[in-house]
Amino acid sequence: MSNNQQILRSEVVLEKYGKALAGKTVLITGVSDDSIAGELALQLSAANPKLLILSARAEAKVAGIQDKIKSAKPNVETRFLNMDLSDLAAVRDAVEGLKDVPHIDHLVCVAGVMFPPYSKTKDGFESQLGVNYLANFLLVKLLLPKIHAAGPDSSVVIMASSMARQGKMHFDDFNFSDGRTYDPMVAYGQSNAARVMFVKRLGEKLKAEKIRVFSVDPGAVQTGLQRHCPPNFLDQVDEWKKAGAMVDMDGKPIEIPPWTTTSEGAATLITGMIDPTIADYNGSYLNQNAVSDHELHTHINDEGNWTKLWELSESLTKEKFCL
Repeated sequence: MSNNQQILRSEVVLEKYGKALAGKTVLITGVSDDSIAGELALQLSAANPKLLILSARAEAKVAGIQDKIKSAKPNVETRFLNMDLSDLAAVRDAVEGLKDVPHIDHLVCVAGVMFPPYSKTKDGFESQLGVNYLANFLLVKLLLPKIHAAGPDSSVVIMASSMARQGKMHFDDFNFSDGRTYDPMVAYGQSNAARVMFVKRLGEKLKAEKIRVFSVDPGAVQTGLQRHCPPNFLDQVDEWKKAGAMVDMDGKPIEIPPWTTTSEGAATLITGMIDPTIADYNGSYLNQNAVSDHELHTHINDEGNWTKLWELSESLTKEKFCL
């Protein structure tokens, strides 16, 4: 573990750096009452942003968060953005609906699915790869002009997971033989490894423009994300902790984090958005509010895989992403 890693509440990070958010426009995906994204929206509202764009598949998911923000910070504007990440056409439609928004200072991609039964997105991709990664690839590509318009110190922050450390991109069979070889944990690891590799390459490409790009492991937080987990999953995690036997794809030990609050889970996202001390580490993987690239394995760190993934993503989304 890096000596710089520490579990912090969002309030602590905002107390240090939150002034940088005043007057800003932030888009957050995956907002609901029981999500890290919902907690993030509440936390950011305390820093007096101009506009919080709250994205979900249904307006009812964000209504409770909007009400809380309106009650505590009536001067902070919120806006619902309908977006279904399992349908790339819906992602395009959502971006079209933001024509009146001149710039986006911070794009925070939190939405995702974990361990669902095998299914495909509307575009034919295994659901975890499609929702967790390919939709974000397209969303970032389409919104990048608005992020550019915000200027230096704008950011793209993408949620990942510690499961990236056990994941790899199955380039030759990313759909798991149409479900015949599907393992939900392996597929979740793949989608998160893809997120981290995408951020690596994107951060490299945007470094000269001083647009911040980070992937984030939020730690272990109980949210609606675990709705597809088997009934004994939490007990299984405890057994893994006791055994101390989890290793990454290079055989390095993986320390399973303690369960934390949604405020602590959202903190590292805020660190990625605004912490000035990590600005020189663009494209990095963050864990417990610190740059944690030392935790990544060789498949993720292979620049050839970054290129291969980028080209595959362009092909699958039918969207050239030239930078």
